[in-house]
Amino acid sequence: MCAFHEWDGRRTVWIGLGVVIAAAIGLALFTYVGTLLFAIFLYYATRSLYGLLDRHVDHPNVTAVVTILLVVLPMVVVVGYTGIVALRELDQVLASSGLESYRSALDPYLTMAREGNVDRFRAALTSDTGRSITSVLRQGLPSVIERLSSVAGFVFAVLARFFLMVTLLFYLLRDDWKLRRWFTRSVDHDEEIVSFLEAVDDDLETVFVGNLAVVGVATVIAAGTYVGLNLLASGGPVVGTPVLLAFLIGIGTLIPAVGMKIVYVPYGLYLLVLAVATSTPLWQAIAFFALSFTVVDTVPDFFARSFLSSRSGVHMGLVLLGYFLGTLAFGWYGLFLGPIVVVFAVHFAHEVFPALASAFLSE
Repeated sequence: MCAFHEWDGRRTVWIGLGVVIAAAIGLALFTYVGTLLFAIFLYYATRSLYGLLDRHVDHPNVTAVVTILLVVLPMVVVVGYTGIVALRELDQVLASSGLESYRSALDPYLTMAREGNVDRFRAALTSDTGRSITSVLRQGLPSVIERLSSVAGFVFAVLARFFLMVTLLFYLLRDDWKLRRWFTRSVDHDEEIVSFLEAVDDDLETVFVGNLAVVGVATVIAAGTYVGLNLLASGGPVVGTPVLLAFLIGIGTLIPAVGMKIVYVPYGLYLLVLAVATSTPLWQAIAFFALSFTVVDTVPDFFARSFLSSRSGVHMGLVLLGYFLGTLAFGWYGLFLGPIVVVFAVHFAHEVFPALASAFLSE
């Protein structure tokens, strides 16, 4: 639009319209900034997988859907199954330690976790014990509606964010080349700008893919360690669900500073409580802590992370600092925003700042 060079008034109008549009989009995205950043993280972490599948599947929509299913679906299954297993383990602890009062208070949830169905709930509704569904509705209809409304609102909010994340991830995977081509044309193929953003793009992929690889390495090592511990234990398995715990430990490596300790330390304390309250041997908790700290926590952190960081142009110490400070400054979504800011800052310092400083000092 060459008119921009001829009439400043028209240029001002177009710039003002662009600012209004950008502000509206920015406000909408800021409301769901955590969802947006999580989608960006998954995009960079799965872009290589999408490219690999795209070479064999000649349909972008199918390739994007398969990529999302291979990554997102296991995460949802692990989180849901973790909740069920956690309730079952809590039920066993309360039953064996004499804390029946707490167990009775949590009985509706523990029952569903033990049985894995709603048969008992259905029986309670149809039983003739004076608390039939009609009497319940008569006595507490307002409170029931209020609880259902709050639960429905929470479920809707979670599903809306999940749908937004999946939608963003789908179109980023399928149409990223269109976005890249549009931006390149918009800056008139400026070599300095394009090279800067390409370097940032490459390092973001390396950092996020590296983190996903560390998750995989930690998961495999933890699963092998805990399965081996169960095989060596003569008095029964030490870790009731070694594969599930390994998945959670792998995900825990993404958390800055604390890392996988947020998973295996509480589980080790749970084993200590079992040893004190029941006849479970104390050596099981000690062996679990020792193996978790020396094998599971050390190998992925010092070896796998160091190897993967050598492929990136950004120092791993700065990336870890970005994770830590990002989480402290912005909350949970700083876990994804922190590394992005660090990568931009490093490339700005290397490629842009020296030229700006030189031009400023020469004036």
